[in-house]
Amino acid sequence: MIVIGICGLPAGGKSAVAETLQQLGAVWINADQIAHQVLDVAEVQPLLVRQFGTAILREDGKIDRPRLGAIVFGDDAPARAALRYLESVVHPPTRTMIIQQITAALQNEAVAVVLDIPLLLESQWDLWCDEIWYVDTAESLRLTAAAQRGWTAEMLKQRTARQMHADEKRRLSTRLIPNHATLEQLRRQVASAWQQLFERERSGTATRHCRDRLLGVQSCG
Repeated sequence: MIVIGICGLPAGGKSAVAETLQQLGAVWINADQIAHQVLDVAEVQPLLVRQFGTAILREDGKIDRPRLGAIVFGDDAPARAALRYLESVVHPPTRTMIIQQITAALQNEAVAVVLDIPLLLESQWDLWCDEIWYVDTAESLRLTAAAQRGWTAEMLKQRTARQMHADEKRRLSTRLIPNHATLEQLRRQVASAWQQLFERERSGTATRHCRDRLLGVQSCG
């Protein structure tokens, strides 16, 4: 099984790349969706309400992600402290669920897994990957995508500043996926990279540095 990690900048098209890989036959592990689930876990929600107050709740009693995001994605010291607390609560169960999904894919003999994790490199998920694909997205496309999510340009800038610099992400990646035009062109780029990857796999020239970690998945972390 090949594990592909997707990285890039916020609103950079990572999920579009992951979705395309899923259509090509990979198992898509979407950390953002998992984090959605974790926010509703019985043990997690009371901790967040106690820290941030009932203002982060929707009318149905669930966590309101935009309201929570407004608290933790800021440029000042209180926002940074709030983000650290949120990560301390949410990351451990999210990590456990991701590992469970990787294990299930391995047991089901999936041909490939795609790790779509916002802080892939910062959280050292690259250690689980055979390849790291950096989605190199034009700034204009990122601004458009951010606006569709309800983010202002300043909000996008703040979220970007929270992550590893783009140059460092490119340096640590094994493949660059250009995203400078249309979604269809991006999908063609991904399909081409997928084909090249499996040609290398069949020829025996692919680099496989995570096999031991996958086989010993219960001891990883």
